[in-house]
Amino acid sequence: MHRLLLLIVVVSLALVPATALGAGVDKGLSKPPPKLTPYHKAIWMSEWVACWRPLTMRELARELRIPNARIVTPQQGAQMLSVRAMRFLYEDPAELLTARDGCRNGILWRFYHEP
Repeated sequence: MHRLLLLIVVVSLALVPATALGAGVDKGLSKPPPKLTPYHKAIWMSEWVACWRPLTMRELARELRIPNARIVTPQQGAQMLSVRAMRFLYEDPAELLTARDGCRNGILWRFYHEP
């Protein structure tokens, strides 16, 4: 029951656009959401670090073997790349969603905050 509730919360947060929260453009987070358990925070940060790479999104898409990646916005690109990067790493759906969110935030953080 606890995992199902966590999964619902994570999915809900992932589906709410940042503009609906009044944050403007989603530029990624550098810290995990505070409501995650310590275990899920560790997953989130591990994947954030793994996806925060000194590569452009196109280079990362090539590395992940995504041919002809059509990246329209950084947010769409980060979402697509995080899904691809995490696709075989986690069996538990809650862990997978947490990992994807961490990866997506790492990609966006690198895109908007690093030179």
